[in-house]
Amino acid sequence: MMDRPVCLIENTKEGKLVVNAKAVSILSRIGQPVVVVSIVGLYRTGKSYLMNKLAGAKKGFNLGYNVQAETKGIWMWCVPHPTKTNHTLVLLDTEGLGDVEKGDKKNDIWIFCLAVLLSSALVYNSKGTIDQDAIDKLKFVGDIADLIKVKSHDNEDEEAEFSMHFPIFIWAVRDFHLRLNVDGRQVTEDDYLENALKLRKPEKTTRDADYNRPRERLHMYFRSRKCFVFDQPSAKKEDLQNMDNISERELKPEFLEQTKRFCDYVFREAEAKRVIGMVTVTGNQLGKLAAMYTESIMTSKFACMEDVAQTLSDMENAAAVQEAAQHYENKMKENVVFPTETLEPFLELSRRYENEALQIFLKRSLKDKEQRFQQQYMELIEQKKKEFCLMNEGKSREVCEALIKKLCGDYEGALSKGSYTIPGGHDKFRKDLKEIEDKYHLEPGKGLQAETVLKEYMVSQESIGNTILKSDEALSEKEKEIEEEKARKKVEEMEQKVREMEECLKNQKLEDNKMSVERNMEGLFEKIAEERRLMRAEVQRVIAEKEREQDFYEKQGCQKQADMYRAQIQDLRDKENIQGPAWYTPIVDTCKKVAQAVFPAVIDVVGVVLQAKVEKFGNSLLKPK
Repeated sequence: MMDRPVCLIENTKEGKLVVNAKAVSILSRIGQPVVVVSIVGLYRTGKSYLMNKLAGAKKGFNLGYNVQAETKGIWMWCVPHPTKTNHTLVLLDTEGLGDVEKGDKKNDIWIFCLAVLLSSALVYNSKGTIDQDAIDKLKFVGDIADLIKVKSHDNEDEEAEFSMHFPIFIWAVRDFHLRLNVDGRQVTEDDYLENALKLRKPEKTTRDADYNRPRERLHMYFRSRKCFVFDQPSAKKEDLQNMDNISERELKPEFLEQTKRFCDYVFREAEAKRVIGMVTVTGNQLGKLAAMYTESIMTSKFACMEDVAQTLSDMENAAAVQEAAQHYENKMKENVVFPTETLEPFLELSRRYENEALQIFLKRSLKDKEQRFQQQYMELIEQKKKEFCLMNEGKSREVCEALIKKLCGDYEGALSKGSYTIPGGHDKFRKDLKEIEDKYHLEPGKGLQAETVLKEYMVSQESIGNTILKSDEALSEKEKEIEEEKARKKVEEMEQKVREMEECLKNQKLEDNKMSVERNMEGLFEKIAEERRLMRAEVQRVIAEKEREQDFYEKQGCQKQADMYRAQIQDLRDKENIQGPAWYTPIVDTCKKVAQAVFPAVIDVVGVVLQAKVEKFGNSLLKPK
């Protein structure tokens, strides 16, 4: 997709962050889900090397061997994901934190928060060991709550929800030269990290609180933590200054093996980026998220994930409405041959393309609050269907009128010559009109307006027929009365036939509207149930992770922290255990309102359809597949 990285978020000379339009344009062309891996850390710690390895390239991100920081802002490289089919791997290399030339600590915090907000996996890169100095340098974790909000309204405990929306956390310790020993026993890299994150207890002083705070936040914010330690790549200084040019044979085997394990873990464990509500993010949506988060931080001084997610949802939902409606319109234009002989072939094709359009809308739509966009979609499809119906009827009228004009040539000529204003002329007039009618009925392809157009023409000829009848000297007055009565009944029969046909068409359209409502509501109901099923699975995962944290603190004897996690777990269980009418009644009520707005004549069927679906599937819709 890209042969080299581009700047996604530029750090201007004025100390502001600005999204690069070129990078957003690149992302806009990526419709696949994206796995986003960001790396943060102090400058000159080898961040770019790891990102190049993830990209499967020796060169790309600037490795920056000088004492000055090379990467400014956040740079992006999009490549096909090496293990996840139909996914794009988006690598974000961030400006080194702690650049003395920048002189603005707020800028570092902004960069760090954007990396957190945009990522599926966040890699923190440091050198040496995980000691107090290394954790102090990760002070930005403690400032996240000031810049990131989950919900737009005040929520004192919203920090507890961060782990549901934050990326997995990977600590990469570079140039590690110690043995992995804790208290005289050999441990894993992960044990080494968790031991470094133990709290100081009891917490008696401000200094203790400052020591514990970043550790508590790392546990609370990042549901999954992983550690990798790396040997120095080479003992030769010149090799370290020329990493993108030397061959792997010149690097330590241990370093290469550690790098491979790191890359394999990222490819395996980093999932597609999601936003609030378990919505999988595409490249196109990632570009919008980057722009909105950056704008929020620059203007509001904080980013609200709920607000940004809702704005993204509104944009995507509006696009989903237009894409689905355009698909329906294109398919109808391509495949319906106007006029259709009856209404059913038209409705059959319309239903087929409505189904396709509905799937397009449901697949792309996100978190459609109160189904506002579903209503817009249904209204737009119904409008387009009516337009095609009118087009079908208009074409039918055009064909029928042309046919009558063709069949009436001799008849019109006879009229103009006065051929019927002779004794016995009325009988000839009636037979000629009957011949026209018979030939008209035999002609195929007339469409829905066949009877209407014929009736209108025959009615238009009645005044002429009456004039001819009254002047026909071959008929007695009694015979004229009989003929007049026949003509009147003929018109009544034709009008009755047209009324019956119109009633039939009306009923067909009404039934089609009912089916349309059923399809829309069933599709929506299943989509919401699937979203809820996914959310419940996510909540269960978060509960398991918080139980792990609770156990971690209980083993340390930190009862205050353990009790906090216990309360969070109970709150999550209370929220996810909503069953029966409590969860689906609001959906059914909203569906009724939407259907009533679009199809008021068929509102009665909506409640029946949805209730039947609830009774059929019930809470089984919510069980994990």
